[in-house]
Amino acid sequence: MSLLLVPLCISLIIALLIAINSYLLFFRAARRDAAPTPPAALVARGVAYSVAGVALAMVLYPFGPWFRRRCRPCPFPRRAAPQVGNHDGSPCAGRAPVAAPCPKLPPVLLIHGLYHNVTAWTLYRRWLMQAGFTRVYCHGYSSWHTEFGLLVDELDETVRDLLAAYPDERPLLMGHSLGGLLIRGWLADSANQQLVAGAVTLGTPHQGSTLARLGAGRLARSLAFRGALIRELEATEAPSDVPCVALYSPIDNMVVPQEGLHVTTPGWTLRASPAVSHIWMLWDRNTARLAIESLRELAARNAARERDCAAEDRREHGSEACPNRAAHTPEAAGHSEKVQQARNGDGTECAADRKASGYSRA
Repeated sequence: MSLLLVPLCISLIIALLIAINSYLLFFRAARRDAAPTPPAALVARGVAYSVAGVALAMVLYPFGPWFRRRCRPCPFPRRAAPQVGNHDGSPCAGRAPVAAPCPKLPPVLLIHGLYHNVTAWTLYRRWLMQAGFTRVYCHGYSSWHTEFGLLVDELDETVRDLLAAYPDERPLLMGHSLGGLLIRGWLADSANQQLVAGAVTLGTPHQGSTLARLGAGRLARSLAFRGALIRELEATEAPSDVPCVALYSPIDNMVVPQEGLHVTTPGWTLRASPAVSHIWMLWDRNTARLAIESLRELAARNAARERDCAAEDRREHGSEACPNRAAHTPEAAGHSEKVQQARNGDGTECAADRKASGYSRA
């Protein structure tokens, strides 16, 4: 028992230092920008949330590889099973053949933030499944020795796997912190916007954070407030043709100043979440309810759009499908094959594909 208490105590000390220092910088930025500061009691609660959240993340982190194997999408279409039954919510699409019709709610892909892994979504996966999102998957990546453009390409591969598993549906994307920025980077390509039903981000530094200069690693430092990466993203991304929601906390202690949480891309909706710390957004039930409500709204809007497209197709007596159904056209379905064919023998993508993503890997 005493051996278990040692890493727990170390985790709590590290979490406390991170919480106190980040909130000191939070207040400093607010005074410098003459921005209103929240009540001291609220910030004290934020410190407690931060300590608990960081400690919990550190405790769960070692289980990341096992968790990732269970919740990653399998790039195989579902097969009909001889038994009649409902989808059992198995984390791998290729392992769960069903005979019943697909649920109304689309699949969901979750993307974690910087320095974290897929264990970030331990509670969200449970809450989403309880809310009827029975097909919940996670995308994991390393925060070390990599760059933003490379991570966007990795996310693209995972999304393609999910689309292959459910070829007749548009999935929903949700990302926390850097995960949300990766979603935005992926949606910068207007062709990708036709493949998904929408996206929700939690505490994402849409304009960067001044704390990024204190981060470890090149990836973290590239997220500077209105730095080169953010400017390049804003210059190359297309307005969002699919509905997207950015949730932010008024006492987020990792995105400083608060303006960094605000997304300016047309097509995005900004919503305030309950006042919790940056990492506690992953463990807070009230924040999850707001995120799930947003996902439900996006799913409903996508279903309405599909119905409108179907009605338009019927009126036109089988003429060319409307643009909103681009995700199901042969051209869109063949995009994944084109990407695979464009890869070199060593598995790397060619320069043309890197250029198409809208980001420089230099």
